[in-house]
This record gives sequence, structure tokens and C-alpha cells, in this order.
Amino acid sequence: MSDFSAAAMFLVIREGLKQQGLKVPVPPQPKGAHIPLADKRSLLEMLEKQFGHSVLLRLGNAVHSGRSTPALVPLALAKDPEDLIRRWQRLEKFVHSRHRTDIVECADNRLVLAHVAKTGPQPPTASEDLLIFGLLTALMNLIGVLNVRARPTGVESWASENGMWADDLTIGETAHWEFRWDGMSERSDGVEPKTDPVDWMERVGAHLAFDPGRKWTLDALARDLGTSARSLQRRLREEQSSFSHLLAQVRAREASALLGTSDHSPAEIGYVCGYSDQAHFTRDFKRCTAFTPIAFRERFHQSVG
Repeated sequence: MSDFSAAAMFLVIREGLKQQGLKVPVPPQPKGAHIPLADKRSLLEMLEKQFGHSVLLRLGNAVHSGRSTPALVPLALAKDPEDLIRRWQRLEKFVHSRHRTDIVECADNRLVLAHVAKTGPQPPTASEDLLIFGLLTALMNLIGVLNVRARPTGVESWASENGMWADDLTIGETAHWEFRWDGMSERSDGVEPKTDPVDWMERVGAHLAFDPGRKWTLDALARDLGTSARSLQRRLREEQSSFSHLLAQVRAREASALLGTSDHSPAEIGYVCGYSDQAHFTRDFKRCTAFTPIAFRERFHQSVG
């Protein structure tokens, strides 16, 4: 787990305990330092032993508190549960997580997920499973999924319905979960840019910049703009640009702003801005700016304090 994902997860744990009225000392995340896997596991296992499964599952509700890091932004912009899980998988890949979340089944208004070891024989612990599935359930509610129900596979009753976890849960097999829902609510944030530029290229760039962490394709952008992929390509050529060039420039611009004006780690910024991994971030950002992300920050960073 990389620095920013460890810090974000520890923030979730602290806020989740606070929301439940539980005063448990959680060590702060030292800036720029890794949290050993054993430390994370021992904390979660202590919480499981002391408070049980329901408390671990409710930790994810901390995402509703509004206190988070930029890493939440791409997840909160997901359009449906499957899109959310794809974005979550990109986060796992970006931070080289030891674990991964697999989609076992995907159908209309139903997902079955598995939380498994990426490499090696040691699977996630039960407490790690519960933290992740509680967090994903909370994120589904956050993005406007209607009447989310969640339960371990093979269990008859729902462990969570519409954001409410059952009390005193004791879950046997924790690595496989089923989710069902009734649809999506109307969302005011949508995909519209925060500004309303007059210039066509600026408008398209602003549209991409609203959600740079989305898995953008030419077809997806064309659909959003109400045109065909062929027409969009032709218009971009007329502007002496291309889809890949414009997307690279938008992501580099958004990353530059965060590197220059925030103290968030380059890894977190790379994830938020849509790069597939840290090597991709470094390579493409340098191609656009002539600087690596770290060199750019060293030269242009303005203190936010």
C-alpha cells in the first residue's frame, strides 16, 4: 500500500470510529512514510476482536463525512456500481496493492465481488475484507445508487440495506460479497464542467478536466458531447489536435495545478488525474512539461500554508 492510500485508509478508520462514538487510539500516518502491512493488520484485528464485524463494516461510512483526500474524487464521480469498482481496481493497480477486488459476476443491478491476494499464498484477513466491503458499500450510497443491499455470498439475509448495517453481525466467509440495487438517482454534479467556456476546444478540455480519473475513450467523449467519434476526430484535426493529445494535455495541466499548489503526494495526484500507474504518470507528465512530477514540484511549488 503506497503512502497516500495508507493515509486515506487510516483517515477512514479514524473517522469511522469517531462516527460510531468509539474512542480508540489510531496512530497518525507519518507524512511520506509507509505503514507496514503488519501494523495495519494488527489494528484491524484488534478492532475486530474488541468490537466485532458490524463496527468494521460501518467504518466505510466515514466517506460521507466530507473529510477525505483527493483520492476520493475519482471514486465519488463513478456513474454506477460497475464503474465504481473499475475505478477502485485502478486504485489498487496504481498503488501496487497486495490485494485486488475481482468482479466475479456482473448483471443488471447485481454484482458479485471477491477480495483476494494479488500475489503469494497469504489472502486478505477477514478484518481487511470487512473494511473493504464496508467502504465499497458506503461509496455506492455516496454516488447515488438506490437501495443498495450487500451480503456475503451464500447468506440469505442482507447484512446492509440502503446504508444501514445490521447489528451484531458475525460473518463466516468474508472474501466474497453480493450487491444488489434498484437503480441510480439523479445527480446534479453529472459530467458538466465547472466553467462555461465559449471556445469549443476549451469546452471539450473542461469536460475532460471535470473527471480526469475517468477511463476516457474517444467514443465516450463523443457520446458525452452528443456527436459521433468520427465527427469528433475530424473537428479535433481541424484544431490541429487529437483525442490522445488533448487528454494528455488536460491531465498534465490538472496534475501541474495540484503539484504546484497542494501538498498531496505525487502518487495521489497521479491517481486522481487518471494515470494508470506511477511510471505512466512520470513518463507522460515529462513528455508534456519537460519535468518529472517531483522536479516540477521542487521548482514551482507554492506553499499552501
